[in-house]
Amino acid sequence: MLKEDQRVDLISHLAELRARLLRALVYVVVFTTLVWVCYDPVFGFVTRPVVQALGHLGGKLNYRTFLEPFMIRMEICLVGGVLAAIPFIFYEVWGFVAPGLTRTERRAVRPLVPASGVLFLMGVAMAYLLTYPSIVWMLRFAAPDTQMLLNMSDNLLLILKFYVAFGLGFQLPIVLVLLAAIGIVNSRLLIRYWREATVGIFIVAAIITPTWDPFTMTIAALPMVILYLATIGIVRIMERRRRRDEAEWEAEGESEPAEEEAALAAPGPEAPALELPPSDQE
Repeated sequence: MLKEDQRVDLISHLAELRARLLRALVYVVVFTTLVWVCYDPVFGFVTRPVVQALGHLGGKLNYRTFLEPFMIRMEICLVGGVLAAIPFIFYEVWGFVAPGLTRTERRAVRPLVPASGVLFLMGVAMAYLLTYPSIVWMLRFAAPDTQMLLNMSDNLLLILKFYVAFGLGFQLPIVLVLLAAIGIVNSRLLIRYWREATVGIFIVAAIITPTWDPFTMTIAALPMVILYLATIGIVRIMERRRRRDEAEWEAEGESEPAEEEAALAAPGPEAPALELPPSDQE
């Protein structure tokens, strides 16, 4: 059974969690509504790589059912709203987690909140740039004298998954820094296994890219390899700062008892001399 103060703390934490989840949902709804209002330019921006790639073969995107235009609009607006709300959602996550961290942990994790949102958007931008060459490479295998009639729903859903996968793949530095902050990995371990990590990154890039050509896979993997190497430098800076802080704390911890002992050893103020009254007997 929980004690009364523990029950109160649990209820307050759950109330705060509910409030932050509701705010995160509001962010998603607001940005989804904005994408809905600005749907035409957003739709043109998302489908531009596909339309340009199909233009070489005279292909088109087509709808299969009369319900597809509405469903596609819902999908694009929802994914766009979530992507636009990612920085604000990370802020709410930080606001909920930060009170439970120590001062050192907060200082180590605080820069990761905006960095995570920036890296996610960088991954989405990278995926967008790779969409056109990937589709062109796949369309090279089309037989001559054929016309490409691609289904709108299936292909756009594949592209959106491609964007989200790249955004999550670019979270690798955040994961490594968090593991280093809690002591699971260190810079020496990351340096020792950089070859294995590079192979794993190339495997992940081959999985998340829609094509299997080595050119596209290499372009997708190189930024993540660079981020991995940059993370090693960040982890080394964190370790150096942690050692400096520990040395300062140890110095402060040793100086305080010394000061206390000096204060105890120091002589106190002299007591005033007592003046005895003169004796009546001479």
